[in-house]
Amino acid sequence: MRKLSFIVVLLMVAFYSLAQNTRPVTQIIKRVSAEEVRSFIDTTSVPTIVNFWASWCGPCIREIPWFDSLISKKNLPVKLLLVSLDSPFEDPGKLVAFVKKQGYKGEVVFLNDANIHHYLSIIDKKWTGEIPASIFINKSKKYYQLFNQQLPPKRFELELEKLVQ
Repeated sequence: MRKLSFIVVLLMVAFYSLAQNTRPVTQIIKRVSAEEVRSFIDTTSVPTIVNFWASWCGPCIREIPWFDSLISKKNLPVKLLLVSLDSPFEDPGKLVAFVKKQGYKGEVVFLNDANIHHYLSIIDKKWTGEIPASIFINKSKKYYQLFNQQLPPKRFELELEKLVQ
């Protein structure tokens, strides 16, 4: 009887462990091509910020919370798309865990292209390849601005006002 109880407990622990290691579908970060990012930029109908970042980039990690908090604080109708440039050859689970730990509110996608010359020429020819980089778009205002650098909070607030005015 003890052996049977032990086996039942062991099986319950094993199934519990497996259940804990299974990621819900909502935590999967979509892989996108440079062409899909460009198409999104060209077709978005709401004021939008497309931010290019990586989990290993200190300025990127500092900038995203400013974006999230100011958009939320001012309750603005702005879409924030966070395009990760982490290596497409890395385990996507690492990026999921990183995003979850950071608590990013914007939609996160993963650029599935390691060829910088390819994706720069498609997304924006004026982009130097530095990160963080952000593109602010408001089609109704004919507003399009690329920033090849980190935006400090005050500058971000100014640019955000230009985006939604």
